[in-house]
Amino acid sequence: MSKLEKVMEILPISVIIPTKNVERTLEECLSSVQMNNPAEIILVDGNSTDKTLDIARRFTDRIYSDEGRGPSYAHQLGAEQATQEHIAYVDADVTLPQGTLAILLVELKSSDCVSMQAKILAANLSNYWERAANWHISFSQTRRSGGLSAVVLRRDTCLKYGFDSSIKYAGDDWDFELKVRKDNQKSGTSSAIVYHHHRADFKSFTKQSFRNGRGAVLIIKKYGVWNIRRWPPLSRFYWIAICIIRCKPHLIPYFVVMGIGETAGMVDGFSELVLEALRRRHASDGR
Repeated sequence: MSKLEKVMEILPISVIIPTKNVERTLEECLSSVQMNNPAEIILVDGNSTDKTLDIARRFTDRIYSDEGRGPSYAHQLGAEQATQEHIAYVDADVTLPQGTLAILLVELKSSDCVSMQAKILAANLSNYWERAANWHISFSQTRRSGGLSAVVLRRDTCLKYGFDSSIKYAGDDWDFELKVRKDNQKSGTSSAIVYHHHRADFKSFTKQSFRNGRGAVLIIKKYGVWNIRRWPPLSRFYWIAICIIRCKPHLIPYFVVMGIGETAGMVDGFSELVLEALRRRHASDGR
């Protein structure tokens, strides 16, 4: 019996899936996770109002609520509730081919990395936004490891570094990776491939870009204003330059729209911080 076959039989993994109104992709995700034979599936929901929970109950009774606190809190709660030695975080819009979790686990144990993230490919390439996102993610993963879309790591590693519940909207993967690097640890990228349902239209894409911008504000607040790579206007110039160098001019509108959405999110996020500071000052002066 090979090492991979042995792990497939045991698979001491708690799969944790944060959700919020993901009825469109959740059944496919959960079916693929179940096919990978993990010891348990834990779902942490963010107050879904669609059929998300109805679908989830067909696959697991380990369902918890993040009470609307966001994905970072959901990641932390899932780790605390897990009973297995290893954890797999899987996004609700990701599909795992059979054997994916076993490959991730074997490669993690064979490395000196604290986490092992699968390579991400588009589940569909039916329009411009999906094709552009597929190129963006694939290119990014050749240059930087890390992520929480489909990753396996030890439970004690999750609890050691933890997830900051103040990092709302988006960006808890950035926060986790920064803590790992600060501790001179590293994340790995696996040979395993998973399929992601990218934001399939202009509206969904801009909405997610806006959320990423709001999340970036909280990362900058935590780590300082000189965390330049988190400032969307500058990072989009970098990607536009990459498009030109790689002869991909047709992808420039994708990064321009992303930059506009993220910048709008940052403006909204900074405005929220200013209003919060003013409220605290007003409350302090009123005492």
